[in-house]
Amino acid sequence: MLNFAKNIIGNRVLNKRTSRMKRNRAFCNIDSMKSVGILFENTGDMYVMVNKMMKFFLARRIKVSAIAYENIKNSELENRKQIPTYVKIITRSDLTWYRKPKGENINKFILQRFDVLIDMSRSSDYVYKFISSLSTAKFKIGGIQYKNDPFDLILLEKSNEPTKFVSLIINFLSTIKVQ
Repeated sequence: MLNFAKNIIGNRVLNKRTSRMKRNRAFCNIDSMKSVGILFENTGDMYVMVNKMMKFFLARRIKVSAIAYENIKNSELENRKQIPTYVKIITRSDLTWYRKPKGENINKFILQRFDVLIDMSRSSDYVYKFISSLSTAKFKIGGIQYKNDPFDLILLEKSNEPTKFVSLIINFLSTIKVQ
């Protein structure tokens, strides 16, 4: 019953904020991109794949910012290896009681006007839904479809393998032409 109440409150908050939101939508490809925001769940396999994708963008002089959600307590992060400064990790400590992400890193990420936002999460968890929905990115790409999803493009990869999903995104952004 408590999770049901959290979902209702969270969705009301999100719907209220998205109804007032305005963003300029525009398709972008690799050639026209200047910045990209990446949202992902920080698991070992996913980080390796997202890191390869981030290096791909950085090699093309595309500015990269990323938010990684890790379902742990903040104190457990102290033992992590050094991660790039453009990747911010959020944990359960960065969520309100109804799972709304909070803090300066979240606000900066949401308000940053990325050319492309890529939501690498493979779930409709409220954390990802909140950030993706409120992002002011011109073009939003996601890998999962759910009710009221915020994406301009959904790339479904049936095997659910991060490697194939990253390849699909890069291939799509590299082959499509923008006039």
